[in-house]
Amino acid sequence: MSANADNRRVARNTLILYFRMLFQMAVFLYTSRVLIRVMGVENYGLYDVVGGIVFVLMFLNNAMATATQRFITVALGRGDKAHLRDVYSVASILHLLLGIGVVVIGALAGGWYILHLLTFPAEKLTDVLVVFGCSLFSGMLMIVSVPSVAAIIAHEDMSAYAGITILDVLLKLCATLALYLVPPPLMLMAYGGMMLAEAIIVRAVYWLYCRRRYPALALKWVSDGQLYREVLSFMGWNTFGNLSLVANTHGLNLMLNYFGGPVVNAARGVAFQVQTAVTSFISSFQTAINPQITKSYSQGDSVRTNWLVLTSSRLSFLLMLFMALPLGIETEFVLRLWLGSEPTHAASFIRLLLCVSLVDCVANPMMVAAAATGRVRRYYLVVGLTMLTTLPIGFAVVKWLGAVEWLFATLLATTLLTQMLRMMVCRGLFGLSLTDFMKQVFGRIAATGLATVAPLLWLHGALPLESWWSHVGFCLLILAWTALVVAGLGLTATERSFVRNKLMQRLRKA
Repeated sequence: MSANADNRRVARNTLILYFRMLFQMAVFLYTSRVLIRVMGVENYGLYDVVGGIVFVLMFLNNAMATATQRFITVALGRGDKAHLRDVYSVASILHLLLGIGVVVIGALAGGWYILHLLTFPAEKLTDVLVVFGCSLFSGMLMIVSVPSVAAIIAHEDMSAYAGITILDVLLKLCATLALYLVPPPLMLMAYGGMMLAEAIIVRAVYWLYCRRRYPALALKWVSDGQLYREVLSFMGWNTFGNLSLVANTHGLNLMLNYFGGPVVNAARGVAFQVQTAVTSFISSFQTAINPQITKSYSQGDSVRTNWLVLTSSRLSFLLMLFMALPLGIETEFVLRLWLGSEPTHAASFIRLLLCVSLVDCVANPMMVAAAATGRVRRYYLVVGLTMLTTLPIGFAVVKWLGAVEWLFATLLATTLLTQMLRMMVCRGLFGLSLTDFMKQVFGRIAATGLATVAPLLWLHGALPLESWWSHVGFCLLILAWTALVVAGLGLTATERSFVRNKLMQRLRKA
């Protein structure tokens, strides 16, 4: 299939995923507001940190998901149907074993942490244990369903993926609204139970769809030890890399609980909700283009692979800028509009996590291309070891300086350092040109970022923004100025011409 056809498929899938993302983000932000109001700050913080314990135990699942996605996509790129079925079967067997292991290890390790280290009111012990149990089994279902989700994405069947995701969001919305009918003492347990029921339904839909849509992926027993070793080897190094992700998300959340208790966890929960909403804006684009990066590499097309990596890295940053700037500059107004108040620490947490996300979104295409090579040992050693320094350094800095914001400032510093090291490793893995990256990616995004942020920050401090409408007007000004600068500095001449032609076509139809 031609590159133009592949590009059109990426564009179509991106649009589908953006519609899904906009709906998902709107419901996501609304449910967060309802949860904080109905459950209260303390219960919300407890639910956030208890769910985080499960996430720590599920870092193996993230490693397996990446491995499964990579092997299925490579098999599709090569057109090897027999190998594709073997890969899917091996992944399903390994995920089932992993799910059982997570439940056993999670029950032991998580239970010990809750009883001995977690900070919460003693009378809520039963609630916390029930929520933890429900979250643990929900995590197991997520692990077992990973091969089905990976197969749908690898086939670039984004309509089905978007539809099931919307179902997932609607069920979560129903569970949140149902809390209005639950007596306050039972809210934590009831919400945990409803989230478990929601996970059962959604994971069953994924499995049934994959079974009917892709009959060639019927499960079989595979005795090819070499394939098991290949998948497990990839998973092992990917696990090491995902360990750093855990340390920089929920590992920091556990540390926040140590320094400030559930109230600080609630502020981090709010910031994490905002970060998730913003990154979902980019993940729609990246989910559509990631299979193309892997397939291009598996077909030996290094030129297209590098072009996809450089282009998607730059466009990911520019797209995220549209979301990050209004939220980062008008953070206090957004919090008041969204939650009705400004939780302590939430504004500073949000700004720091948005900066982290702007760096991370540039890294994702390189990570996908590195995974496509299958030679991930050096990549995950360098990236994982660097990111793992966040926890000990952050702990020492907070002990020294006092403010919990330094945890996220440390995360930002290690994320920047990791990005520089990642570029050098990728040069050896798939021939990433550092010169091209500095010119085509870093040069354009640095110029665009500086030209947008500097005048907007000056205006924000100079203008008397007091009324609700003045803040809304300034947010619109941010978007308009960002669009102007992105078009002038961030996009190439070909991309500007493409956008202009598409806009003219739309105007003629209107």
